[in-house]
Amino acid sequence: MQPTNTNNRQNMKKRRLLSALIVTMITMAAQAQILLTDTNSKDALPIVTANEVAVIVTDAADAPVVATAADCVAQDIKAVTGKPLATSHELKGGTPVIIAGTVGQSPMVDALIAKGKVDASQVSGKWEAYSLQMVDKPKKGIRRALVVIGGTPRGTAYGLFELSRLAGVSPWIWWADVAPAHQEALYATGDRLTVGEPSVKYRGIFINDEDWGLQPWAAKGIDKQYNNIGPNAYAHVMELLLRLKANILWPAMHPCSEAFWANKANLPVARKYDIMLGSSHCEQMLRDNEWEWRREPWNGTNEDWNYVTNTEKIQRYWEERVAESVGYDGMYTLGMRGVHDWGISGYPSTEDKVRGLTDIITFQRNLLAKYFDDVTKVPQLFIPYKEVLDAYNAGLQVPEDVTLCWVDDNHGYIRQLPKPAEQARSGGNGIYYHVSYWGTPADYLWIASHSPTLISYELSRAYDQGIRTLWVINVGDIKPAEMELEFCMDLAWDIDAWTPERAIDYNRHWAAKTFGEAYADEIAAIKRDYYQLAAGGKPEHVHMIKYTNADKDSRINAYAAIVQQVDKVKAHIPAELQDAFFQLIEYPVKGAYCQNVKIFRAAQSIELAKLGHREQALSYAEEARKAFSTIEQLTDHYNNAIADGKWKGMMNYHPRDHAHLKAMPQTATAADVSDEEAPLAKDDVTIIPATACTAKSAKVKAIDGLGISGASLTVWPLEMTAYNGEGISEASYVEYDVPVKAGKNHIEVRCLSNFPINTTYDLRVALAINDGAGGVDSQAPTVRSLKTVATKGKWNSTVLQGYNDAAIDYDAKALGQARSVKLRVSLLDPGVVVSEIRVSQRQ
Repeated sequence: MQPTNTNNRQNMKKRRLLSALIVTMITMAAQAQILLTDTNSKDALPIVTANEVAVIVTDAADAPVVATAADCVAQDIKAVTGKPLATSHELKGGTPVIIAGTVGQSPMVDALIAKGKVDASQVSGKWEAYSLQMVDKPKKGIRRALVVIGGTPRGTAYGLFELSRLAGVSPWIWWADVAPAHQEALYATGDRLTVGEPSVKYRGIFINDEDWGLQPWAAKGIDKQYNNIGPNAYAHVMELLLRLKANILWPAMHPCSEAFWANKANLPVARKYDIMLGSSHCEQMLRDNEWEWRREPWNGTNEDWNYVTNTEKIQRYWEERVAESVGYDGMYTLGMRGVHDWGISGYPSTEDKVRGLTDIITFQRNLLAKYFDDVTKVPQLFIPYKEVLDAYNAGLQVPEDVTLCWVDDNHGYIRQLPKPAEQARSGGNGIYYHVSYWGTPADYLWIASHSPTLISYELSRAYDQGIRTLWVINVGDIKPAEMELEFCMDLAWDIDAWTPERAIDYNRHWAAKTFGEAYADEIAAIKRDYYQLAAGGKPEHVHMIKYTNADKDSRINAYAAIVQQVDKVKAHIPAELQDAFFQLIEYPVKGAYCQNVKIFRAAQSIELAKLGHREQALSYAEEARKAFSTIEQLTDHYNNAIADGKWKGMMNYHPRDHAHLKAMPQTATAADVSDEEAPLAKDDVTIIPATACTAKSAKVKAIDGLGISGASLTVWPLEMTAYNGEGISEASYVEYDVPVKAGKNHIEVRCLSNFPINTTYDLRVALAINDGAGGVDSQAPTVRSLKTVATKGKWNSTVLQGYNDAAIDYDAKALGQARSVKLRVSLLDPGVVVSEIRVSQRQ
């Protein structure tokens, strides 16, 4: 696309840089006086000018990640100015200097601290904290320098990448081709910027279900020599993690992917980027069973992955990796499951599993004690997932210093949070959370669509209940979950920055720093509506959800309006950001729209044909076919046209070759149209958004962007009280005027499809109707439980449609005409979220 005129482009670039600086200042919530600007001033330190280029000086004695980050930042500045910074281990005069080092590991920085030139009081001994400080005369012959210090080597690296952010460089400069605005010159101004410890200690990702994206893309491109995901891909992954201020990686582990530890060329990459290595719930002791157990020298099978019958071999298998991992930063998953994501063998009953896992964990701990001085200081993880959760709840004892890692239901709703005694464990608590998933009741591997508000609500509750040691996000192939991942890492770094009440604003924050202030409002509105529609059905799931025809039409119309806005904004996006806009905005929005059109219009065409509505039936059929063709075209453009083919093989609109994604559903033909035209049925449904209440308790807050209707109501902050019996009248409540008609009225209170806080609680509402005529007494409420069990029963539908319902019927026999009644919804347990009220007629 041709860019707008030159003056407009330059103004846009300046606005984008200004936006990035403003956003950074607001986000840091610290002494954000250090800025990078294109304007010189009296005390400014030149970074890049027509005649000067600064040098980043690191200490050869420091950890390798410091020099790694320095090299990245040097190239980031080149992306902004066209001139890379120099890097060196020698501090000397003659050029502007940026000094970077870790307190206690860099003699150069320690000397500055000893002389009183640098203040390390807010950084020294602080986990991953960092500070940027302007220092006068750090050495003879050097007038001024910008000094970056970290409490740990990663902290120093984060501090260096802070310079990239201040220069307007997105973390997605490589992974989503977000080009920074060009500046002819850069100067550092100000005094100090200090950032304290993160809210969550370990923050990172799990690369998973990579068979249709990351693995073929890497194998045929960046790691072609390995025919698999290899050190080149992992280097880019780990650089991204540093840019996002993350620190842990669970590498890819599907059968198609070579185990991270099996390719020895991967190991130096982990050291270079200082990324901790971990593994998932079915990969104990840093082993990748799918790749390693099945191959030489182990030649294992599913059947002999049985600790009861094959104890010695499995023990040797684990010990080999523990021995190899000494000297690397690792977190060891304890326990045992199947070779892959299935149940543990050899222990038929839950009681057997408790006994067996106790023996297994005891051996694993003894193994770690053999190779490390103090086993209680070795990061360890226990993930109570599926059948292992049953064993844990049945009394399995996990050592106090081991981190308990809780899980969501694979669809973004956390199954169970720790109780007070579990929160007090010295090992702390973690969460394994999905924004991409392969499994029941349906996958969502194609397009990412968890909203920041949903993520914040679930993860903020988790943090509130003590999950502060580890957050690992299953991101699938990383793409196209860029914004969702960045939000998770931003929240993990500062839990107060994006509380559930404020999370809706992240759409604009992210849009401004990614594409510029000029487009922030429009892109934020696009993202808001996109996430709201996905809350009521992800594009991968709409074929399984029971929508009324009015719902289908409403969704299509809403998506069409978003697509129109996407095209409008796209026309003004600068040429250098067009590829990024396509990846981050256009493809997911248009893909979701077309999938809804394909599924709905195909089904409606057949329905209309049976009713004899020829013109509309055939029109809908054509609309469905066109939508499917558009998906194919968009995906081809993603893989072959953008970024000069850089992402060839990354995007697949039908992972696992599911028919509802890969194939065109049946549509009506002229031969299918009935000769007799019948009238179309109309949906008699009244929808009341949660926020359209007439009264509510003071503790009930509106959470914008949560739930199926754009905003939901819940008690926030959490109130850890369960109300029963006569105490129900003391519970927080919401009231609505609900229109009813003569006859039977079915009233549904649609709530978020989440889970009770922990096993102590239920998830209940009390419904009471007051019709003013004594028909239903508001003091005799009907209690309904919203509790479901993940992967079982009602959950299989509620998790797809985005709501669980508590219903009550009201028979208005005596009414001669329509009227309203008062509905009170009492929130009896912590975590109940009301999204919508629906009223329909029952025959």
